[in-house]
Amino acid sequence: MTYKELTNEFQANPRDVHTVPLDGRTPIWFYVHTEGGTIYATPAEEHKPSSRMKSPIPVIKSEFEKMLDLYHRRLSREKVFREAWNTSRAQVYWYGIFNDLGL
Repeated sequence: MTYKELTNEFQANPRDVHTVPLDGRTPIWFYVHTEGGTIYATPAEEHKPSSRMKSPIPVIKSEFEKMLDLYHRRLSREKVFREAWNTSRAQVYWYGIFNDLGL
């Protein structure tokens, strides 16, 4: 999958998506949509508990490949938090998007 395919998916079908905690915590919901070729996360529209952000969070193209790699490593239980944090402040949104799409 490419970032363009992600933008197309959320342009055609914007929706609530949830975070993917690996420690048993309750997932937090957020709304994913596309504007001007960029994916954004905003508070959930239909699910609770919802993410509380003051402004839309961009999920940007330049982070896509690295975040997808980190997501797969994270699923394998590798500790990637610091590397992910240094790559993107939107890491939890990336993980939720990838999970939602079954990547």
